[in-house]
Amino acid sequence: MLINVYILSLVLGAVLLAASIFLSEKRVDSDDQTRAHDDTTRPSQFGQLDGVAGGDFFARTVRSRRFWTFFVSFFGMTGLVLDGLDLMGPAVSLVVALGIGTIAGAGASAAVRIGSS
Repeated sequence: MLINVYILSLVLGAVLLAASIFLSEKRVDSDDQTRAHDDTTRPSQFGQLDGVAGGDFFARTVRSRRFWTFFVSFFGMTGLVLDGLDLMGPAVSLVVALGIGTIAGAGASAAVRIGSS
């Protein structure tokens, strides 16, 4: 039922990932922008990770091109495997694919922010 959506999503994610690897010469993601009022010299508080802490994590993640690239790729791959091999029903496959895509996208975005801070 949703196999065509999963295939399209997987192909689109692969194209976006290949384009970001081979065609990007500079950092142009919204994750990389530092606002003027951010104090980048201050160490993080106990229990918080540098680059991830703060109230705008959700907004920065959703605006990130990196998030959408990994979301689309993992959504398509998970949905194609689960629904294509009939491991789960179509509705459950859709929910699981959305969850895995969201976790992968947010994780990739957070990992790059932590690594670059």
